[in-house]
Amino acid sequence: MDAEVRSLVYLALGKWFTYLGLVGLTGAVCLRQLLGSVGIEPRVYPTVERLLVSLASYANGLVIVAVVARLYAQTFSVFGLDEPVTLELLRVVGFESRWGSQWLLHAAVTILAGMATMMVRSRVRLGWNALAVLTVVLWLTLPLTGHAMSFSDPSFFWAIQVSHGLAAGAWIGTLFALFLVGSFLCESDPRSGSVCFAVLVRRFSPLAVIAVMVLFTTGTITSWFYLGSFERLWSDSYGKTLLLKLFFVISTGAVGFYNWRFLAPRLGDAAGSRRLFSSIRAELVCGLLLLAATAVLVHLAIPTEMG
Repeated sequence: MDAEVRSLVYLALGKWFTYLGLVGLTGAVCLRQLLGSVGIEPRVYPTVERLLVSLASYANGLVIVAVVARLYAQTFSVFGLDEPVTLELLRVVGFESRWGSQWLLHAAVTILAGMATMMVRSRVRLGWNALAVLTVVLWLTLPLTGHAMSFSDPSFFWAIQVSHGLAAGAWIGTLFALFLVGSFLCESDPRSGSVCFAVLVRRFSPLAVIAVMVLFTTGTITSWFYLGSFERLWSDSYGKTLLLKLFFVISTGAVGFYNWRFLAPRLGDAAGSRRLFSSIRAELVCGLLLLAATAVLVHLAIPTEMG
């Protein structure tokens, strides 16, 4: 593997870890809000709360790892082609470059999100609210080191990317949290747990529909401005990777539509829950591949910038 390919792999892995962490955090805080209107039995609620706290903790850990990984990957892409990456080079990229100034802002918010996660684990009253706000701020700061900043007026593209990320987190992240919590509810008490799971799914469905609509709209706008022409979908590496992402988008959306239209209405018993859990697994796998394709895409050159 030559240095340029390694650089792309490092950059994509760092961004993939970032997406996984932010999606997990978004899912934890979104489902925590949905739980407030669902009548979960008091004897199982503490365990459900612990599941969401664990999800938020692991997701925050991924974001922290990703912050470090992204700094190393960026440093390797700048210097690693010609010389080994050292602490001095990491310092130069992280603290003295334009990219580093934006990365530092995201890293600072990551530290604050870690503190909010500790508040959640310690059951501090405002912990979940603080974590929800900081999760949004993490999405706000993430595009500052991406393609959106390369335009003469980046505010519009920044807003599009933020909306795109928040929608992905609300859809895929909440679905994963729902899968974790629903599995526990149905195992702890197949009858009442299945009923609670059905209520959660029905409350999640409008959020998922809105999120998918936002993803489709923002993705279409971004693709149009970044590609410039349909021919580049099959003549440019960016376009080909975008086609792969579109395949995973369609696959994930198709499974989600099937779950929403055909399986969710049949919920209410253990058999219906098992069928939906199996299908959700497929939707989550497609979602993971979708995030991986996106992580590669955001580190490829934009065709409209290349002329």
